[in-house]
Amino acid sequence: MTDHSETLYDVLGGHDGVAAVVDEMYRRILADEELAPFFVETDLEHLKRMQTAFIAAVVDGPPQHSGAELNEIHRNRGIERRHFSKFCGHMLDALNHRGVAPNLVDQVLSRLAMFSDKVTGSANVDG
Repeated sequence: MTDHSETLYDVLGGHDGVAAVVDEMYRRILADEELAPFFVETDLEHLKRMQTAFIAAVVDGPPQHSGAELNEIHRNRGIERRHFSKFCGHMLDALNHRGVAPNLVDQVLSRLAMFSDKVTGSANVDG
C-alpha cells in the first residue's frame, strides 16, 4: 500500500475489485471436484454477494452486517481444514489472476486464515 490512508480494501479496488476476485474464485471453486458439491443447492448470486461483503470487511472495507454467524452457517456441512485450505488456494489463484501484489495476497490470506475455526468448527491448536 502506498498511501498510509489507503486500506487493503482500497488497494484491491474497493467493492468492484473484491467482487471481481470473488467471481474468479468461485469460477475456480465450482470447477473443483472436491469443493463444487458443497454448492450444488446454493443460490450462487446470493452467495457471491455475501462473500463479497464478508471479504470486503476482512480487508478493511465496510463492516459486514449479514446477521449470520460463520460457525452457524457452516455447521454440519462437513467442511474440514483441507476444504478450507483448498478454498484459500482458489482465493490465492484468483488474487494472482487479478494481478494483486504478492505482499497483499499474503495479507488477504492471513486475514482469511483467522476464520478457519469458525468455518470448519475445529480448534486451531492441538490439545
